[in-house]
Amino acid sequence: MQAIKMKAEVGPDRLIELDLPPEIPPGVVEIIILVNEASSRPPASSLRELSEAIEKLPHSGRTKEEIDRYIAEQRASCD
Repeated sequence: MQAIKMKAEVGPDRLIELDLPPEIPPGVVEIIILVNEASSRPPASSLRELSEAIEKLPHSGRTKEEIDRYIAEQRASCD
């Protein structure tokens, strides 16, 4: 089996077009796609937009202690 390493760009339509070297014979091949983890994360602007949207939500009015007590009660009810 021969391996060829190439870079390709995935378009919005999720299609990849490759021009293989002439030494690759026609026939069935196995394709392995490696995705850079950084490229699979949402862009910073999306995280910034999410953060801004969360900040605009109305405050619940509960203190940290009240929230902690509520969580403890919910956990206890599951036991």
